[in-house]
Amino acid sequence: MLLAGCPVGGDDGADVDAAGDGDGSSGTSGLTVTWGISPAVPGPVSVDVEVDELRLQISSLRVIGDSAPAGDMRTTRAPVDLRWRRDEAPAAIELATAPSGLYSRFELGVGGSDEHLTIKGEALVGGMMRDFEIEDERQHAVSINLALSLAPGQRATIPVNIDAAIILAAVPFDQLDDDDGTLVLPGDDPTRDAVWAAIDRAITVPATFIIDDR
Repeated sequence: MLLAGCPVGGDDGADVDAAGDGDGSSGTSGLTVTWGISPAVPGPVSVDVEVDELRLQISSLRVIGDSAPAGDMRTTRAPVDLRWRRDEAPAAIELATAPSGLYSRFELGVGGSDEHLTIKGEALVGGMMRDFEIEDERQHAVSINLALSLAPGQRATIPVNIDAAIILAAVPFDQLDDDDGTLVLPGDDPTRDAVWAAIDRAITVPATFIIDDR
């Protein structure tokens, strides 16, 4: 069964009774957050850019609802390390004690420390493929609106997707500095701001969730 939503783009911290989900209702509820990336990494993201690794180290993940306010450890993980490279992809995050209720917001990066972005690959510059490495860290938050109603005894999967092509389109490869043969962003380059703005657009949640009635 699918439930519509409206996207905008640790350890369990509560003891749960076997007959309930921690909010006084019967049944056991829960959430699973899965991660996807498109185009696939490693691989080409455009006709002239190929990505070998994309890594986003996030200070926190929070799913917020009427029965799970911001900071509720049942729906919080911190930190979160998302990494795509050969033979490696992020595992799903299980929020096994997430209570039933209405969930309205999904947040990344509100843990009080820096988010760390690393992208490595090759880009066509001046008629030849050149190695590049984009790296930056700063405090940055992404908030996505949800409309997810989770009944007692239901489990929902929230599929999060990252569009690598949107992120890489913000990088002017022909203007990067040469650091011993590798193209890099200068430390004060305003392109860094554009890359993080692209991350905001690149992280999305589809309008449907997978609901499992137990």
